Amino acid sequence: MSNHASAISEQISRVSVRLSVGILLLILACNAVADCAISLPLQGAVSIKACDSRKTACVPASEALHKYFSDAPDSPDVLTIALQGSPWRLYDGELRIIGVDELASMIGNSRSKAIKRVELLASWSAVAPEPGQKSLVQKLSRRLDGFPVQGVDGFLWMDKKGGRRTTRQAVTIATGAVPYTVAPGDEVMASFAVGWPATLEKEFLNDRNAEGVFRAGVGWDVFSLCPERSLSAFEAAAKLSHPIAAYNAAIIRLERGAKGDLEAVKVLLLQAANAGDKKSADRLRKINGDVR
Repeated sequence: MSNHASAISEQISRVSVRLSVGILLLILACNAVADCAISLPLQGAVSIKACDSRKTACVPASEALHKYFSDAPDSPDVLTIALQGSPWRLYDGELRIIGVDELASMIGNSRSKAIKRVELLASWSAVAPEPGQKSLVQKLSRRLDGFPVQGVDGFLWMDKKGGRRTTRQAVTIATGAVPYTVAPGDEVMASFAVGWPATLEKEFLNDRNAEGVFRAGVGWDVFSLCPERSLSAFEAAAKLSHPIAAYNAAIIRLERGAKGDLEAVKVLLLQAANAGDKKSADRLRKINGDVR
């Protein structure tokens, strides 16, 4: 982890640990949030195993997840792509929204003739967000001219041997403190590994912690499955001068296409571009019809 990433992690941790050590956390999925109306097949409750730092050296769940993905055996005829995701969108390594067209272009440029199938390891990527709509997997396969793409049909969990399973719980119960940590070798819930900051959005806002609010936006989408709350958090982080949050908010509004969204998109992308974000500048030029 870079020094910059470590500083960000410590900044977030100071707030979350102060609030959460020794208490029971009850995290509700989006169907329990008043302003989050979705039609996903959620049911029941699932518990996340707590890591007791008094008994073992706990490690950040995101680090454990990265190691599990890296150590998992490869298949020569399968191109495996591990991303954070929700039924609506995908996120790259810096938690920037990556569109299906962009991902398809990357796959097309790197796919060898030996590859027979793409495996998209992203939670909910194989589930359509609404009846009659296509899943991200279906969209990606179509963009790849019908090439086979396999996805994930719920929340993805992964163990140290690369084993995977999915759940579709309406309620997730985690005991102990956040940030989410695991004992070495314990199974990880992929969405909560980056999604736990959503539980502390108010505290991050009170502290004017732009990185925390930005990560809460990711959490509202990939863990709480609440895209409207995600957009709200990204825009709040953008007001605190977070360029990737501004980019993400712009992309969500661009995809939604409601009245006034295009004007808001241009403002958000211009803000991020002025802060030095190249992708925002490129997207703004395309929207404005400047292809130079």
